[in-house]
Amino acid sequence: MTNAFQRSREVMRLSFSVIRADKELLWFPILSSIFSALFSIAVLFPTILIQLFQGSVNDFTWNAIYYLWLFLVYFGLAVISTFFGVCTCYTAKTRFEGGDATLGQSIKYGFKRFGSVVAWGAISGLWGVLMAVLQNIANRLGTVGKVIIQLLRGAMSFMWNIATIFVVPAITYYDLGPKAAIKKSVETLKKTWGESIIRYFGMGLMRFLFGLIGLIVFGGLSLLFFIWVPVMWLGITFAILGVIYLILLNLVFNVANMVYNTALFVYADTGSVPAGWKKNVLANTFKPKPVQAGR
Repeated sequence: MTNAFQRSREVMRLSFSVIRADKELLWFPILSSIFSALFSIAVLFPTILIQLFQGSVNDFTWNAIYYLWLFLVYFGLAVISTFFGVCTCYTAKTRFEGGDATLGQSIKYGFKRFGSVVAWGAISGLWGVLMAVLQNIANRLGTVGKVIIQLLRGAMSFMWNIATIFVVPAITYYDLGPKAAIKKSVETLKKTWGESIIRYFGMGLMRFLFGLIGLIVFGGLSLLFFIWVPVMWLGITFAILGVIYLILLNLVFNVANMVYNTALFVYADTGSVPAGWKKNVLANTFKPKPVQAGR
């Protein structure tokens, strides 16, 4: 386990080196957040209309309208997230192949994969609705039933998140539809399951620790100037700096995750080492299948 986390730290270092070389990578999560926010604002108006008509329709029709609206929300957000994920993956792909993609070239490539992005958005939307239905069922049950459904929902979400780790690289490299992309993701996961799982938790833990440090430092300074040494403008300044720090931290780690996933996908799929990476780091992620008795 210690060696696995040491490899994860090395992977983080290599991922950040790609970000330093291609700083335009940081624009994609920013653009994704902006468009997601604009989309969320846009769907608020239909929500108001739905609420106005709630009392004039029966429960079946109301639920159908609600879940259709919910699907559109999940669908739109998934398309935006996946599109800019493909742009990020393409920038890393180009860097691994010795090139240097510009922001415009990566966005143009994202539109080349837009059909697959929309198809994946539809599947993500359906999955989001399924999770909402299970949550609705859980809310209507007693304590025992609610716990069972919540556990089932949590297990399904975990397996979905793990199984779809490499969907964006699969779309980027092969322009695959949802079914083929999930299949390709699972195949890659089987080859790299050890490091993929460690990265899934390990990098999440590192993100949490850096976030905790930021909360302690900026939160402590804010409280200091709000309470113990009343200087209001300094307290507000450190509070704002803390929020900015957490946003930037989340942004950088999201990009680092995608860069690493792309590198791991390339090595698992082709056996070649991406430029700037170390073979021993990637090779250690692969686990040989156990030999069955009698063979």
